[in-house]
Amino acid sequence: MPNSASSVAAHAARNRELVALISKKGGDLAARRVIDLHFWAHDEGTAERLADALRAFGVGEVVSDQTESGSSLWNVEGQILASVNEVVAGEFVERLVSLADAHEADFDGWGTSL
Repeated sequence: MPNSASSVAAHAARNRELVALISKKGGDLAARRVIDLHFWAHDEGTAERLADALRAFGVGEVVSDQTESGSSLWNVEGQILASVNEVVAGEFVERLVSLADAHEADFDGWGTSL
């Protein structure tokens, strides 16, 4: 698992690319929309604890499933209503990375429909 600072930096770089792509396609960065949040957990118990923490954080529609490859990885996903600008803010990214770290999981990023 990468350390928090390197994970936040990697997300910041990816977020800059996503913002540029969304802007290029004419997406409104300030419009509130459904944002999908993606996490990886290393076992079922970790996935369940992370899912509970995400719900407490205000994330809705949280689901967790073991990956189809049969590995021990679990995918944890949830949705929030937010703008792209809110999701790429440094403080928000740091909070998600810290939440994942606190539950021995990894924040894998976000996505949205345009």
